[in-house]
This record gives sequence, structure tokens and C-alpha cells, in this order.
Amino acid sequence: MTSPIWLIAEREFRTYVATFSFWAALAVGPLAAGGGLLLAEGMHNAAQPVAIVVKSHDPILMHAARAALKEVASLENRQLIITQNAGARLTLTTRTENQIDLIFEPAFPLSVTARTLVARTLERDVARRASGVPLPVIRQIPSASAPAQRSNPAAVARILLMAMLWLTLTGSLGMLLQTVARERATRSLESLLAAAAPWQIMAGKLAGVGGVSFLVLGAWIGSSEALAMLAPKPNLAPALLAELTKPELLARAVMVYSLAYGLFGSATVALGALARDSASAQNLSRPMFILLMAAFFVALTIGTSGAAASPSWLLYVPVFTPFLLLTYPAGALSWSLQLKLFTLMLAATVIVARFAASRFALRESGAQFFGANVARS
Repeated sequence: MTSPIWLIAEREFRTYVATFSFWAALAVGPLAAGGGLLLAEGMHNAAQPVAIVVKSHDPILMHAARAALKEVASLENRQLIITQNAGARLTLTTRTENQIDLIFEPAFPLSVTARTLVARTLERDVARRASGVPLPVIRQIPSASAPAQRSNPAAVARILLMAMLWLTLTGSLGMLLQTVARERATRSLESLLAAAAPWQIMAGKLAGVGGVSFLVLGAWIGSSEALAMLAPKPNLAPALLAELTKPELLARAVMVYSLAYGLFGSATVALGALARDSASAQNLSRPMFILLMAAFFVALTIGTSGAAASPSWLLYVPVFTPFLLLTYPAGALSWSLQLKLFTLMLAATVIVARFAASRFALRESGAQFFGANVARS
């Protein structure tokens, strides 16, 4: 005989998979990843080096023009390669002793402003050479206290994964809240309680909605994995996708998400069972979603500020634990500490789950909950 847990889980899973919102959520990940890939591809193509040819009868003048072109091109984030024959052409002619003409080919890969700046830079260099007065250049070395900011694909990937799991979690909790509140309002729970224990109902609902959320996550991460193979390599976007799909990062993320879903899902079931209808369920759940929002921004702040180099005391607060764990590098936290945090979350989940299952009992029944009689409300 099939367990009531799986029957309830299958019903919840089929109910949500058949909705338009599920397929829309399923498409968000691949579409977002594809859009990011197209953007990265566009940036990759825009940054392709452009060959140029500088022609002049004066070797010194030609060398100065090449240096000026490279200096100005860097301001426009363009890469120019000096060639001897094939490429966009710049011709320098000396009309008189005090005048030089710069003739840019119409398709020359610099804006009008940049071309003017090339002329002024060349003018400066020629004047300096003619005067014989050296121009001192002082190289500024950044201090150790203010290092240059660079994109770290590993750190950004952890933050993106945390945000992806947070979005999936909040969406799943919304579905879970509505299904419990709807059955509470229509008194469908009474029929379920006649055939299954409260903890079986709760476990079935968690499993059914959880299956939907894991399916959405699998589609998002799977599409990222596929696009990582197709993305142009010298850019940040494919590096992020490659980091995002590392097996060790994904394995830890799955464990963290499972514990987070168990904890917050159990709390959501309890709130839905306490509510009279959907409106009151939303009012009751508002503080929980505010806490979730706070946890997200705290984790985002710690992850982007570099504070994830050392453990924070907020790691020991179950509301913050799953999101903060994902922003920390694996090497920043010892395995013993991570095991303690997982154990703490598991203990909190069991406590909340016991309370949530008891809320299904209506005062006038004698439904069994973990071996104890619970009166139906």
C-alpha cells in the first residue's frame, strides 16, 4: 500500500507542475543565462582587437603616432594592433616644418573626439621632442590599504548561487503557504486527517512542493552548465558560470538548501495551518518573509564587502545560517564548524516541524502526532 506521504506529495507536485507560473519560473533561469551569454558575447566581440596601419616618411613621427593611438584607444576600451599592411589606415604627412596632417581612413575605429585627442597627444609629443625639455612622469603606486578592486568570479558565483536559492526558496514558501491556507479555509484538512496523521500531511506537502522547487533549480543550474560550455572564454560571464557549476559548490548548496527549505517550510506550514484563509495566512507570514529579506541582504553585504574572510556570529542564527554559508568560501570555514551549523539547523528544523505538524490537529479529534494525542481545533 502506498504511503499517504507520497500520495499527498504526488498530488501537490502535479498541481503545481500543471500551472503556467511553474513553466514561467522554469524558463526564467535559461532565459536569464542566455541573455547574460548574449551580453557577454557582445562585449567579447566589441573588445576584439582591430588592426591599424600608420604610414609616414618620418620614422620618429610614425612611432609617436602609434604611441598616441594606443594611449587614446585605451580610453575607449579598444584594442589596436599595429600592422605593416592590412588594417585601418592613418597617414601622416608633413606639409611644412610646423604643420603635420593626420588623415584618418573613414572606417577608422575611433570616435571623432578620440581622433582629435590623438592629434593633440601627437602635437604634445612633437613639441616636447622639439624643445628638448624632458617631461617628468611620476608613477603612483597604490597603497596596501586600498587594493585595486577586481572581479572575483568565485565570490560573485557564490553570491549568485545564494540569490538563486533565495529566490527559489521564497517562491516555494509562497506556494506552500497557499496550499495549506486554502485547505484550511475549505476544511479539506479534515478529510486528509481522516486518512493520514498530521506529520504525514506536513511531510507530503513539503516533499511535493520541494520537488517542484528542486526541478526549477535543476533547470536553472543545468542551463548554466550548458551555457558555460558555449560562452566565450576571456570574459567574466563564462568564468562565473564555470564557478557556479563546480560539483563541490553545488553539493554544499543542495545540502544547505534542503535544510533551509525544511526549516522555513515547516514554519510556513505552521503559519498556514493557523490561518483562517489566504489573507490571514499572508498577514501571519509577513514577519517570516521580512526575516528572509533581512537574511538575504545581510548575506549579500557580507559577501560583497569581503567580510566573508572570517566567520561571523550570525552564522549561528538559524535564520541567517543557510544564506551566509553560501557566501563563505569552503576553505574559510572548517568542516567541524560546518557540521555544527548543519546540526544546529537540523535541530531547529525538527523543533519547528513538530510544532507545525501539531497545528494540523483540530480540537475535537484524537489524531496521533509522534505517539501523542493531539486534540483537533
